[in-house]
Amino acid sequence: MKLKIGDRILLIILVLIIMLFSLGLLAIAIGIIPANSISSFISEANHGMTAIVTAAIAVILFVVGLRLLVASLIPPKALSTILATNELGVVRVSVATLDTLTQKAVQNFQEVKEVKSLVLPDADGARIQLKITVLPDVPMPELTQSIQTKVKEYIESLSGINVKEVQVYIENLSIAKPVRVE
Repeated sequence: MKLKIGDRILLIILVLIIMLFSLGLLAIAIGIIPANSISSFISEANHGMTAIVTAAIAVILFVVGLRLLVASLIPPKALSTILATNELGVVRVSVATLDTLTQKAVQNFQEVKEVKSLVLPDADGARIQLKITVLPDVPMPELTQSIQTKVKEYIESLSGINVKEVQVYIENLSIAKPVRVE
């Protein structure tokens, strides 16, 4: 959930009010604030201008809470395309297409047993994150550098989208289980 700056400020204000209210309840429970003073305050809040102010504060808090609830339930809009501009115009390539190209580029390496990829759209290109499982006894620095170069070149040559970086995370080693002969 990613909130806009205005919603974040509303959330901070609402949380501070809730914290003050909870401290007041704690002070009443412990006995720092006598309960009869609270009842006299509430009875005063029902008369004249104080009742209007109390009602206004209650309505504002309700609206702020409702706004934050709605903002938290709306899913963030993910960018589904990345733009490439050339002399003839704009080309849109879907993130799913770039993910498929990434998978294909990495599957050409026999040392890689499994790959999970994530394409992150950027302002002027894409960033790619890979989680791979490799065979044991593979020189990892050389393999990861080869994968990074291959993925970057492959995607840029086929899609025209600038690849800013390729992050490779070696998640695990694939250990083949010996075959039982009976």
